[in-house]
Amino acid sequence: MKKTIGLSVLFVLMCVHVIAQKAWTLQECIDYAVVHNLPIKQQDLKAAIKELDQEMAIRERLPSINGYVNGYTTFGHSQDVFGTIRRNDNMNSNMGINSEITLYQYNYFRNQAKKAASEAEQERIEKEILKRDLKVRVMESYLESLLTKALVTTQDSAIRFSMQLLQKAEKSTAIGTTAQSVVAEAKSNLSRERQQYQQYHKELQKSVLKLAQLLNFADYKKLILADPMLENDLSSYKVYPDLMSIREEAYLHNPTLNKYRGQIEQLAIESKLIKSALYPTVKGSASLGSTYFNAFKAPGERSFFIQSKDNFAQQLAVTVSVPIFNKGKTKRQLQQVALNRQAIELSSENEKLLHQQILDKLLLELEENKQLYTIALEASAATGQSLIYTLRSFEAGKVSIYDINTSKNNLMKADTETIRAKYNVLFNQIMLHYQIYGDIN
Repeated sequence: MKKTIGLSVLFVLMCVHVIAQKAWTLQECIDYAVVHNLPIKQQDLKAAIKELDQEMAIRERLPSINGYVNGYTTFGHSQDVFGTIRRNDNMNSNMGINSEITLYQYNYFRNQAKKAASEAEQERIEKEILKRDLKVRVMESYLESLLTKALVTTQDSAIRFSMQLLQKAEKSTAIGTTAQSVVAEAKSNLSRERQQYQQYHKELQKSVLKLAQLLNFADYKKLILADPMLENDLSSYKVYPDLMSIREEAYLHNPTLNKYRGQIEQLAIESKLIKSALYPTVKGSASLGSTYFNAFKAPGERSFFIQSKDNFAQQLAVTVSVPIFNKGKTKRQLQQVALNRQAIELSSENEKLLHQQILDKLLLELEENKQLYTIALEASAATGQSLIYTLRSFEAGKVSIYDINTSKNNLMKADTETIRAKYNVLFNQIMLHYQIYGDIN
């Protein structure tokens, strides 16, 4: 029994460790960031508020119904129309129900509801804009972390190489084959490699911390990145259609342009609302109720319930309000709407221009970085072959350890440039695809 319990505890601990060591793909990082981002949550609340405004605007077309009860009493003397001054003590009260509805106002309430719906949609689009910006930053930070991680791995290989070289130097010096200066140079080079490794490691921790902060992730040390995209084969590249087709496709997935389109539609509704001030307003009302009057001390005064029954009355009314002169306010408000429309159209064109520039820049960088990556691969292979020959010459006693360090440093530089070039190509591919199609597939 104790053995079973012990195995169960061990299994639980192993599961906890596996969960703690969960590796995160780029898509998982993006999904987590969107769910846990506080500004996006705030935008959800703003959208919910606008949806309630929409519901209230729709209900404005319904009639309003109110009940009323009031009473007052008067004490003192008063003079009647014949000049006679007499005591006038009395109590009055009335109660009833009234209702009012707007029969016609140039579709004001319908347009008001459309405007509220448009405002709610604008808040939802603002959320998409926030998500778009967040996704771009997460992609940048994620790929930056992968790049620094690859550099750390490469530098670790350089350290192991330098340690092996140091061991060989120590052995050859111990038997008197090489000078003590060779060991000193090997130790010095190993220290430099470790120093560079620590610098890369520092950059890696900073990039992972930045990514964890974007994700609103509690402990960045537990954020382990999966999907080593820098190891993917980049020999085949996606071929994009002509530039105009790319731009048109990108415009469809740009939430900022959708926002401007919605604002223009909203201004059209606003014009209709403003024009309603030029048309008559027809309102209907209905009421029913009763009154009570008590003159105190007057003989034969009827009771409250009897008066309430006898004084019962109903009323129907229609009120027509015709606008005649409003100081030219409506005309100038329509001019303001026209100017606002022009401003939004200019903002939309500017956004298209900025998006074009982003696409042009990414396409240019992608083509250039492809060439750099191809050249870097060739340089890395040639430098690696050179190091092999240098090592053989060193073992044959034809070259010094300084030549090995120089050749090895050249290889490290070539490998680093290859990694950076591959990172740039990958980043350009992912970002270009996202800017065009709105996803990272």
